Amino acid sequence: MFKTRFTLLGGVAFLLLSVLVGQAADAPTVDDLIDKLQVKPRKPGAGVATNKERPPSVKGGRKLTTKERKDVAETVRRDDLPTADLEVYFDFNSAVIAPSALSALKTLGQALADKRLAGGTFIVGGHTDAKGEADYNQRLSQRRAQAVRDFLVTNFPIDPAKLMAVGYGEEQLKAADEPLAAVNRRVQVINWTDVAGR
Repeated sequence: MFKTRFTLLGGVAFLLLSVLVGQAADAPTVDDLIDKLQVKPRKPGAGVATNKERPPSVKGGRKLTTKERKDVAETVRRDDLPTADLEVYFDFNSAVIAPSALSALKTLGQALADKRLAGGTFIVGGHTDAKGEADYNQRLSQRRAQAVRDFLVTNFPIDPAKLMAVGYGEEQLKAADEPLAAVNRRVQVINWTDVAGR
């Protein structure tokens, strides 16, 4: 009986280890994030905002208005800016970063502090799923994006003026056909350097 329990526990431990290794393999590395966030040569015909269309400045710690938030989102889509999505976990109904998110945020911080992204300006966009009221989700996503930004500038040599938090709530579902899916609850990092320099 003791041998059977030991074998069973050993099998459970192996299964858990396999799951954890699989999850770790899916997590982006510092080099993965740098590759996704580096400015690439523009595709022929790619749009670039004119001065008339110039999106709002994202420097400093101010919050964007609803219109500015939409303008930023449109610029990201139109100009095909470098982006990376991360799963950053928070407790339910909370903007406190969960301990399970620290590994992903440390990797992101190392990437943003790397000399290959030096001098860049970045947006940390917070997104939620569609559960709950839209206004509440927008405010929660702003607080979560701000928590990520604060963690990054506190723990890594990143100029606070080069990192802006923007909450989108449920406005930009990654899986629009599955509005409650976990993939919608994410943090998106956007390289805003080209736009900021216009």
